[in-house]
Amino acid sequence: MNHYELVFIVNPQLSKDSKLFDKCKEQITSINGILHRAEDIGLRDLAYQIDDCSKGHYFLLNFDCLPNHLNEIESLFKFDETILRSSIVKKRRAETETSALMSQTKITQVNSEKTLSDETTIEKKAETKSEEKNENTELSDSKEEK
Repeated sequence: MNHYELVFIVNPQLSKDSKLFDKCKEQITSINGILHRAEDIGLRDLAYQIDDCSKGHYFLLNFDCLPNHLNEIESLFKFDETILRSSIVKKRRAETETSALMSQTKITQVNSEKTLSDETTIEKKAETKSEEKNENTELSDSKEEK
């Protein structure tokens, strides 16, 4: 059996409806293949626009199968319009640890969440300051009236 890596990118608007990831895993087990790694990497920016999409939902599978069964897996991608790109690459050894794509995506998500929380904190501080300023203005106006 040979080792293969399958990466495919799905249109993000249609990825919720797509059951292709599960179909691929089922197809691999049905041909007596061995699934080493299955990652739903998530939404990532594309290097260039494909079909007016600047983002894509990435999936990655590492598996073993006989070369003559590879066509059965490739046939899943032929007429599916939700797929932006797909690639099957023969590998020298089985990959089981977390992929670089997955770790990069996690780091990016953590950084973006941290940035969002920082922005929220800054906005709250600004709102508090403006509320305090409004209260001070109202107090000074009421003192002047007296």
